[in-house]
Amino acid sequence: MNQNDSSRDVVCTLTEEQERNRNEDIRSRLTTTYVGFEESEDGLKIRFEGTDKSLVAVARFISSELKCCAFAEYGITVSPPYETTVLTISGPDGTRQMFRDGLVERLEAEEP
Repeated sequence: MNQNDSSRDVVCTLTEEQERNRNEDIRSRLTTTYVGFEESEDGLKIRFEGTDKSLVAVARFISSELKCCAFAEYGITVSPPYETTVLTISGPDGTRQMFRDGLVERLEAEEP
């Protein structure tokens, strides 16, 4: 899949109820280990603590996202010295903005 494939629509298919449940899931699983983010040319790199808890939470998040935001590409990077888990999200134009506005803003608003 090519990240710059403009034939993929940048749209989330969650219903309002599913979105509320997703917000709660993000709050309960990801917020406590969130460290920060940086933008890349075609997406975001979101950093979490380098713990087993964060690795599992990020993997579960990706598994859920595959069902509603199938336009994006997701990756997890865990590199020595294993102090952070990095979630990379990329895709066609609009992907970075969508996840910055949706996911990152929620994570930063909920920081403990």
